[in-house]
Amino acid sequence: MIIDMHAHLGDLRSPGLLHRQPITVESLIARMDQDGVDKAVVLPWPACPEAVVFPGLVWPESDVIAQIKAAGRRPDRLIPFGNADPRWGGNSERVDFSWLFERFIEMGCVGMGEVSANLYFDDPRVVNLFRQCGEWDFPVTIESTGPGEGHYGFIDTAGSPRLEALLKAAPETTVIGHGPGFWADIAGGLTDTDKCGYPKGPVHEEGSVPRLMRSCPNLYADISAGSGFNALTRDPDFGVRFLNEFQDRLMFGTDMCFADEEGRMPQIHFLRQLLQEGKISREAFDKMTYRNALQVMKRYRG
Repeated sequence: MIIDMHAHLGDLRSPGLLHRQPITVESLIARMDQDGVDKAVVLPWPACPEAVVFPGLVWPESDVIAQIKAAGRRPDRLIPFGNADPRWGGNSERVDFSWLFERFIEMGCVGMGEVSANLYFDDPRVVNLFRQCGEWDFPVTIESTGPGEGHYGFIDTAGSPRLEALLKAAPETTVIGHGPGFWADIAGGLTDTDKCGYPKGPVHEEGSVPRLMRSCPNLYADISAGSGFNALTRDPDFGVRFLNEFQDRLMFGTDMCFADEEGRMPQIHFLRQLLQEGKISREAFDKMTYRNALQVMKRYRG
């Protein structure tokens, strides 16, 4: 069994990417078959305005509900998450999101994400949504970035103090780390500018990611996208040690946004190579490719 914890559906092209190939249910499953992936978690995108690059101009069904329904056509292969903006329902830190969770559960959703609001992690509105995710047994996949204009995702500074505050304010909620702002902090010595990108080179000192994974049992992470792959391969020896130490809290994912060859992600081949070379055990491989996913998706009955 292999589960991709970070997949998408639909036309995610922007005005500068109209040459790319959108992902349909059929093309997603075809790619899964090619890569030997059994199931994929579909994260509807986007729910937060900062992440919108006019998708309605090229994609008539750009809303969250349409993507959940599309995933629901293949329950044998696809697992839907819901998505939300902490500012919905009146932009208040006291919004009751029960109506939202009830609807998502009716539609078969077993988690939330990827939530990408351009707010600080410890904003009271964010804490409010995340606490309720924990109450409803919804793990939350986050998008993250550093400070500054022109970005989307939850905001933090180097060292991740605001993510730490959120993890401690919502201890019953499983938070799945993802994005440049999360993975850049695998190494220390980071600047706020570095946190918005993909730092290269050896890891001379640990950053906040390993520290928080040791101290906050509700923090998990998916290794998807260029950000996750870069973090694990910028220093190969460190990356292997990281995978082995945190094998109980890491999950395979792709974050494939386009169905063309350029959109193919290398994570599953990377893990298989490490397994073949004896750098990770079969037990660690199984945890990262499906067991941890099943553990955090408490509502999943597939």
